[in-house]
Amino acid sequence: MAGFWTSSLAAQSGHNRGRHWDDSLLHNSLPRVPDDRVKGPDSAVSPPAGDDEACFLWPLIGVRSPTATVASLEVPAQARKDFQRACSAARDRSLGKSEEHLRKALQADPRYPVAWVLLGQVLKVQQKPEEARNACAQALKVDANYLPAHLCLADLCAVEQRWQEMLDFANAAVALDPASDPHAYFYAAGAYFGLHRLSEAEQSALKAAEIDNAKREPRTHFLLAQIYEIEGKRDAEAAQLREYLKSVTDPQEMAMVKKYLAGLTPKPH
Repeated sequence: MAGFWTSSLAAQSGHNRGRHWDDSLLHNSLPRVPDDRVKGPDSAVSPPAGDDEACFLWPLIGVRSPTATVASLEVPAQARKDFQRACSAARDRSLGKSEEHLRKALQADPRYPVAWVLLGQVLKVQQKPEEARNACAQALKVDANYLPAHLCLADLCAVEQRWQEMLDFANAAVALDPASDPHAYFYAAGAYFGLHRLSEAEQSALKAAEIDNAKREPRTHFLLAQIYEIEGKRDAEAAQLREYLKSVTDPQEMAMVKKYLAGLTPKPH
């Protein structure tokens, strides 16, 4: 099975049974543009007034900071108008215009953490990872406890396989919202997986799945399937892939997962 973020952690473990997965089974860390994930599910619905975090792009759709930052509450009217224009542009996949509006918003108010995170996401989709990291890091300078900034940086670390940094950001996010945010546990699980710490990866992934009532992070099930493949637990692997299939909408991806599942399922005699 191809590695979750690595090329093939399973092969390195010595437990791979000779099966290989296409990396397109996962949402790419740097999606091509145009890409429906930029719009997210419910993209036709405008975010409620004052709910800036509803503008986040995949994979941070649905992420909310457990506490309101003072900086966000004191945003000048012009900066918020520019932010809403950026939000609309991102939903229309006009990423260049979104970036332009975000930079105007941040020029009006450099202490606008939500705008920094959205800018980081927009830059990531445009395949500008260094600028994206700088943007999300600025959000943390404004508020060191801003949960979406930690998740944004964990996601960017995953792109470059910087596992220990990814784990640090993920664990900081877990500490900020240990009861309700599945993304934090998912990124912790991914980092542990990259570090070859499978027991901890499984524990974090199971926690992510347990609290993900809204099914916002289906990649958790794919990661668990990879862990169970390395451990030789075929039934558990198949069960997680079936869960993952429930979220798949791309026909090619669905066909590949089903084909792999067929190889795991014993044929009747």
